[in-house]
Formats: sequence, C-alpha cells, structure tokens
Amino acid sequence: MNGMSGGMTRIAMLAVMAGVLTVPAHAHGVLADGREALASASSTTGVSQSTDDVVPIPEAYVGTEWLTNHYRARTRVFSAYAPLNGGVAFVGDSITEGGDWTTLFPGVETRNYGISGDRAEGLLVRYRQVVDAKPGRIMLLIGTNDLANGQTPEAIAGRVDQLLSLWAEALPGTPVVVQSVLPRQPEFDARIRDLNARLKAVAGRNGAVFLDIHSAFVVDGDRLDPAVTGDDLHLTPAGYARWAPLIDACVRTGACG
Repeated sequence: MNGMSGGMTRIAMLAVMAGVLTVPAHAHGVLADGREALASASSTTGVSQSTDDVVPIPEAYVGTEWLTNHYRARTRVFSAYAPLNGGVAFVGDSITEGGDWTTLFPGVETRNYGISGDRAEGLLVRYRQVVDAKPGRIMLLIGTNDLANGQTPEAIAGRVDQLLSLWAEALPGTPVVVQSVLPRQPEFDARIRDLNARLKAVAGRNGAVFLDIHSAFVVDGDRLDPAVTGDDLHLTPAGYARWAPLIDACVRTGACG
C-alpha cells in the first residue's frame, strides 16, 4: 500500500476500511500508527471522543450509557497497565472479562482485556492497547454481542479479519488463537455456526489458530448447556472450569489447534 494518498500506513487504512473510523477530509501527512489515525478521526462518524477517553468510544456505542461508561472505564484500566512483555492477553467481551485467568492458569502471566458488551468494532478501536502490552500470545473470543445487535456473520467476520491483520502487522510472530463463539439461546444457533465457519476461514488467512470450544458447550444441538450458565449466555464458575482445559495448551505453550 505504498501508493496510498497522503502516505497513510496500512494499519490506519485497515481501521478506516473496518468502518469504525473515518479520516477527515482535511487530514494529510503520514498517520504513523493506529493511535494517530484514531485521534485524527475523533470528530467523525466512526468514533466519538471526549477529553476523558484514552481511546475513542465507538460511535455505535454512544447512547447506551452503561456500555460507554464501562468501555471508558475498562480502557482507562488497560492504559495504566505496564507492558506484559510476554504472557497471555485474553481479549473479548463479558465472557472474557468474567474469567479469573490468573486463578485458572496459575504460573502463567495473564492480562484480562475483556469488556462487557464489546463487539468486534470496539476491538478495532482499542486494538493498540493489546499491541502496547507486547503479549507472548493472544486469546480472542468475540462475536456474540455483534449477533445480538443484528450484525451479520459476514460483517462480523470481516471486522475480525481486519483485527487479525492489524495484530499480525504490529506484533509479527505473536500467536493468536481465535476461539469459536459459544452457543447461547437456540434462536442464535444458525448464525453462530455460520459465524464460526467464517472465523475459522479468517483465522487461517491471517496465520492465526482457530479453536473450536463451541462443541464442548452445546447441548440439544442448539443451545448453551444449562449446567454452565444461569442466563443462557454468560458462564458460571462451572463454565470457566470446563473452558480452561480446552485452552490449556494454547495458554501455556501456544501449541494448540
């Protein structure tokens, strides 16, 4: 992409293509990385940023007070972290945020980058916080909130594709594990299966590992096992206890899939 107008980097362009930020008409010169691209776009249609935000709030989240407040609070926490310089970054939504990864994986340096309510578009805005941590491995689980907000499996997978490409460019050689979206209420089953097939494909295109955890949680062919959930969506401690062995090798050695 050396021929891009204004010298925009591939990282900045990918974020623009993802639809979560828009470069203003007056923007010019080289956008050195995703943070500068986001700063340049803070007043445009893709993101909304106030002086309180360490990263912009995705525009689609604005108007949902609990989500914007939680996104803002969590990204502030992430910005205060010292670099991992190795270890494992768990990235995702409430299902990731709810995991006590340090207890589940004793002896492993872990960092929880989960945000309740988050979607792939939110990860594209804050992807650089994971990059700055310099993790040794990334465990990704995202997509269920996207589906609940009416996004198509194709659109969600497209955003994950953009995210994986950004990470691959910024963290070359860092293993990324894309975990399948978990089952939930039966009415989501067909879309979840469609999305998981697409996630497997985009993981392969970006040199990431796709790991099926869906199969270990589905019952009756189309729903989340009631033994591991109280609301057909989030996991109980029994759910995390079932999940941990499925990803143990990925977390401890990066050798999985």
